[in-house]
Amino acid sequence: MHPCIGASEIGDFTVLIDILFIISILIIAWFGWKAGLVRSFFAVAAGFVALWAASHYPYQEGINFYIIFAVTVLVIFIVGAFILRILEFFYLRFIDRILGLALNVAVWVIVSVNIIIPTVFQNHAQQDIAQNNKFYNTISNKVHKITPMFKDYVIEKQQ
Repeated sequence: MHPCIGASEIGDFTVLIDILFIISILIIAWFGWKAGLVRSFFAVAAGFVALWAASHYPYQEGINFYIIFAVTVLVIFIVGAFILRILEFFYLRFIDRILGLALNVAVWVIVSVNIIIPTVFQNHAQQDIAQNNKFYNTISNKVHKITPMFKDYVIEKQQ
């Protein structure tokens, strides 16, 4: 434990971290439910595919890059909307929403456990707080068992 921080302050702060983490998961779950898997996937795919298409367009002078980018995004959104209509036609929108919720929560947990929380708690006092946080440690250990490649990016406790 850091000499400047008492045990009660660490306990209070770890509860606050847990509450904020759970609230953020609930907000992300709601966004995932509202968007669904198809919209989430095509929104991300549109950005990557449009960037790739615009950067490989041979005539990138002037506004051409932005036009190709915008047209590619529009085409991918139209394809995504068409697939979403097919899902609604076959009454699969509920499954789409459940999968969207699951995907968004999984991505948020992986990002927050491996990037956000370790980045926020970089100094000694804050690392003690993060190390004593049971909820964070449980999720972090499970995520690292499922995806061991992320362990290299987590900032280790400095001695």
